[in-house]
Amino acid sequence: MADIVEIKRRLNSQALAVARHLLPGGKKVAQEWRAGSVAGDKGGSLGVHLSGPKAGVWADFQSGETGDLIDLWSVARGLTLSAALDEARSWLGISRPAPVRDPRPNYTRPPKPNCTAPKAKVRDYLVEARNIPGHILDQYRIGEHGDDIVFPFLLPDGVLALAKVRKAEDGAKPKPTAANCEAVLFGWQAVHENAREIIITEGEIDALSWAAYGHPAMSVPFGGGKGEKQKWIVNEYDRLERFERIYISTDMDQPGDEAAEEIAGRLGRHRCYRVQLPKKDANECLVAGVSAGEMQAALGSAESLDPEGLRQPSDFADRVIHLLWPAPEDHIGYTVPYGRLSDKLHFRPGEVTLWSGDSGDGKSQIISDCVPHWVKQGSRICLSSLEMSGEQSLRRMVKQLYGIDRPTAKAIQNGLGWLDQGLMVYDRMGKTGIDPLFEVFSYARAKYGCDQFIIDSLMRLGVAQDDYTGLEKLVFRVVDWTIQNKVHTHMVAHARKPSNDRGAPATADIKGPMEIGANAFNILSVWRNRKLEDQIKAEKDDLTRHELMQKPTVIVNVAKQRNGDFEGKVGLWFDQQSYRYHATPDRAFWDRQFVPREYGGSQ
Repeated sequence: MADIVEIKRRLNSQALAVARHLLPGGKKVAQEWRAGSVAGDKGGSLGVHLSGPKAGVWADFQSGETGDLIDLWSVARGLTLSAALDEARSWLGISRPAPVRDPRPNYTRPPKPNCTAPKAKVRDYLVEARNIPGHILDQYRIGEHGDDIVFPFLLPDGVLALAKVRKAEDGAKPKPTAANCEAVLFGWQAVHENAREIIITEGEIDALSWAAYGHPAMSVPFGGGKGEKQKWIVNEYDRLERFERIYISTDMDQPGDEAAEEIAGRLGRHRCYRVQLPKKDANECLVAGVSAGEMQAALGSAESLDPEGLRQPSDFADRVIHLLWPAPEDHIGYTVPYGRLSDKLHFRPGEVTLWSGDSGDGKSQIISDCVPHWVKQGSRICLSSLEMSGEQSLRRMVKQLYGIDRPTAKAIQNGLGWLDQGLMVYDRMGKTGIDPLFEVFSYARAKYGCDQFIIDSLMRLGVAQDDYTGLEKLVFRVVDWTIQNKVHTHMVAHARKPSNDRGAPATADIKGPMEIGANAFNILSVWRNRKLEDQIKAEKDDLTRHELMQKPTVIVNVAKQRNGDFEGKVGLWFDQQSYRYHATPDRAFWDRQFVPREYGGSQ
């Protein structure tokens, strides 16, 4: 991912070429590029360091201007920071990959609030009770409507995306003025277009409080916590790319910590810093008289949210208790929609599951059957089916979604719309490298919050089947990426050519080096009993056919589950019409509903 930190690093590594490009009238003098001004004419008052720890740092001793290569690009080209980053990105040959399907809905723009500048109760409350200076209220364009405070959520271009109101009294909760509005940060109107640092708070008044200390800040729209609370990131991800340092000043409590972790994990831990305040939030600090120097020190001592690494066993006490005694609402991992396995098999964050089996035995089909179940559980999945086009993958999935052979056109549209909430499709067939795939996956993780990824299949990632060293390195990279991003990755791999009546493949039957299976956290193999299928089809006697149909035609072998207690084989029954799999031959228990009935699944 090429955010501002990565762009700066790449520009610094090519400082000479960048300086020559931006300042063509200059020349190299020792370890500097010398020019007359940022216009690029001849002279020597402006110098750019070309190597060493100061590579990319420049100063114009005549005008007093100074900065790094991004600043130089901005002033030399007369561009805003965002435009300069786009141009630098293009010059470096960096692209912005995006999954094909964007789940963003059509937002409703709220009506312009009926309000005036604060001058009565709202002004008295904010200025007298909350210590917010009047010019800060003007800067953030705070409104007053009777006893209500109006907070306008404006985009950088001035468009009103969201508006919230709350009573001008302690304990009041802000609420949106209209439904289905775009979730964005509050405060863009107070942030300079070339700012490279920003503070993100948990509430609008906290953002105003930081501004009162001389530090423009923005607030999340829905408070602390994780998950849906931070869904604004999808909409703000691209706009926040230009910030080199993001100070997270959420409340000093558990929801604040959860929000900080979620924000840093998705915007990039390398540029996010957790601010520790002496009071619960910024406004409490302002009201209590905490000095500007103390608040500046809090920013200076803000710590990155990088993993701590080495720890004592007692530091893991809560996590171990959680694993052995999880609360009903705790998320351990995603399950499968098959009763016999639902409480025995979990797809946990930071793990890789390897799905193996003979060609045509249903590995990919079972994963597809699980996707609607995962979406219903709240997962967001990014599917890379390199062996099947996006429309063919969804053709199969929509049958499984409704449990019928041919859903109506209306049902297909509604069903795919339902899947939008939790499925992204990277529509590319054929071979690809792991690096381009990781670039797309990283984007999907950061911007859309995807927490499960499907690679179908391993053999389409550009490594020859007989290149055991290359395959081993490939699997290592998938595991490392999965752990680093705290997601779950499903990887499909073919089995070796079967011997007669082998049954469900074991770990040793996976095609490729043994390290493929050794590095996976879970190994699931799928075996289709074609002999039994043929017997059922050929049997003339109804009673005998019924008896044969009581036997499962598919066997799933949980050959390995590193962090689970169950390993073993489970039989499933396949329904040819719907492509669904079931844990029982009794059709009375086959119904699984995902899409509301009124969506119209049948003809």
